[in-house]
Amino acid sequence: MAMHTLRSFSCVCVCCLLLLAIFMSGVSADNNAQKFHYFCNHNNDRGNYTANSTYETNLNTLLSTLTSNTEIEYGFYNLTKGENTDQVYAIGLCRGDVKPYECRNCLEHSRGNLSQLCPNRKEAIGWYEDEKCMLRYSNRKILGLMETGPAYFMWNVIDAPQVEEFNKVVNDLLDGLRSKAASGDSRTKYATANATGPDNKFIYGLVQCTPDLSGPDCENCLIQSIKEITNCCHGKIGTRIVRPSCTLRYETSSPFFGAQAYTPSPSPSPSPSLSPSLSPPPMVTTNTSAEDKRDASGSNYADIVSSILLFCCLLYPFLFLFE
Repeated sequence: MAMHTLRSFSCVCVCCLLLLAIFMSGVSADNNAQKFHYFCNHNNDRGNYTANSTYETNLNTLLSTLTSNTEIEYGFYNLTKGENTDQVYAIGLCRGDVKPYECRNCLEHSRGNLSQLCPNRKEAIGWYEDEKCMLRYSNRKILGLMETGPAYFMWNVIDAPQVEEFNKVVNDLLDGLRSKAASGDSRTKYATANATGPDNKFIYGLVQCTPDLSGPDCENCLIQSIKEITNCCHGKIGTRIVRPSCTLRYETSSPFFGAQAYTPSPSPSPSPSLSPSLSPPPMVTTNTSAEDKRDASGSNYADIVSSILLFCCLLYPFLFLFE
């Protein structure tokens, strides 16, 4: 009987371990595949670094410092570490409606994904959770440099009704956002708004540049993206064009952005003015399904593990009923 009980107990343990393993692997796969777009040095001209090298140490230290920085509230990080051939540059940028703690969490996920998907590459870039954040690093200087590639384009397959009128509304919307974003400061270059299209349906638009760019460079990057719409996505009801230096997106189904997380303080006026000040257009606060899914998986993780262990404990006494 003792031997039979031992075997029964062993079976329960194995079953529990299998359940945990399946659950853990599912979580890992979900985190790595969750709307992550990346390029591992698309021109293949930056080379690889050697494992356990000084470059790898500098890269790991740099990314760890970047994703744990709690002093920055405006969602833009840029750091460098090392010297000569071991010098590493890194940039982290979060969408303008992402709160600081969510921004750091997003960048940490991107860091893990890039480490797995681009092992030993000196240069890599990735966008996580519908461009909620971007992380890039390289062995060359990337701060203040306007770059339009590598890039990716996505669009809705549905054509807009009254295409010519729709395209005009989209172009006017994006041109206005382009000017507003380019006028931002070194902390944020971000703008959102909506406009009324054909059939009185709203069109929601968002543009953003890395704030290290000058105003003209930000405008230039966005102008190229707006022109690209004609080539890739003419008349589509939703489009996004994502580049290292700027992002553009519009949708018609629903607002995909929330209230701006960081609002720069207005510059002090030299004297009182009677002219009305301009304020950003009102924005609808919303959470995307991707954010909801991530939050749910994170908060329920411990509960699921505990449930599996509790199930195993409850199952064990019933084994004696069959002996």
